[in-house]
Amino acid sequence: MTTSGELFEQEFETWTPAQAKSFFRAGIVDDFFATNTGDDLWVLTLVVVGRHGRQTHVQLRTARELAVHRVRKFKTLDAAVRAAGEIGFDVRVVGIARSAKTMPQRAARTAPGERAIGNRPMLPDAD
Repeated sequence: MTTSGELFEQEFETWTPAQAKSFFRAGIVDDFFATNTGDDLWVLTLVVVGRHGRQTHVQLRTARELAVHRVRKFKTLDAAVRAAGEIGFDVRVVGIARSAKTMPQRAARTAPGERAIGNRPMLPDAD
């Protein structure tokens, strides 16, 4: 394990999976991301909605870990995503987070006869 916030050169709060699950159910946890630590291990970080709309980050630790600044490292990205699913996130499709405000604006700016950015074919001249 590593010290919380080591990836970002600051100390973060950590939660156990049970704490994260209860805060997720309460609507406090907004999003998550997994970060590769550089040694083929992954850290799960939760985005928490704070007071006055301020976001903070909380990292996950193991249920048995008593030190609150020790972060759980996952051996694979799949394990980190699976842990996010156990907290309550819908992990059937994982991708780049997009702001809910920007997607409709892009679609609205599309001229008639043009395709929206999200509906573009992956390859040119693809059926």
